[in-house]
Amino acid sequence: MCDFALMFEEIEKSARERFIPVILDDSKEELLALVKKIKPKRILEIGTAIGYSGSLMLTCEKDAILDTVELLEERRDEATQNFKKFGVIDRVNSYLGDVNVLLPDIIKDNKYDLVFIDGPKSKYLNYLNMVISNINKGGYVFCDNVLFRGLVANGKKPPHKFRTIVVGLRNFLKYIVNNNNFNSEIKEKGDGIAIIEILK
Repeated sequence: MCDFALMFEEIEKSARERFIPVILDDSKEELLALVKKIKPKRILEIGTAIGYSGSLMLTCEKDAILDTVELLEERRDEATQNFKKFGVIDRVNSYLGDVNVLLPDIIKDNKYDLVFIDGPKSKYLNYLNMVISNINKGGYVFCDNVLFRGLVANGKKPPHKFRTIVVGLRNFLKYIVNNNNFNSEIKEKGDGIAIIEILK
């Protein structure tokens, strides 16, 4: 990653100027620490955006293959260009469309060591349930933005425009913390991170 540090900085700066969400620095450190720890062979990413996180993971783990899904064509196209810049495009399977429609076919013949969930926040529990059977024992799920602007953990009624997101994330966190098949850790870094180890 060090060889590409300036390129990553430029992509991050450009994304923030255009209000395209990319992973925050604290969350990025946690994600890369996890990648280095478990050395995943196959990664599933829900929410490609412009390929920033995907490129980070693939430049960190040289043997990993990434399956990644993005809804918006212009972002998927930009991600493809970024994957090419970092020389990882040959290890990327990029899918365009609604993850709810595409995911069953993408994962059906694959097993994952790491799943990175960073799509629509209200759907995190749905996504987890869709992929859980395709995660290897001892694999991990990394979820970003799980505390969503401090609204999830404060116990208060959320603003109307964020209600669906906050309620969805509260249900998600309750589920993973109380599930004996998981070893879950919630961290307050960035916008909130959930790291789930699959014990089953």
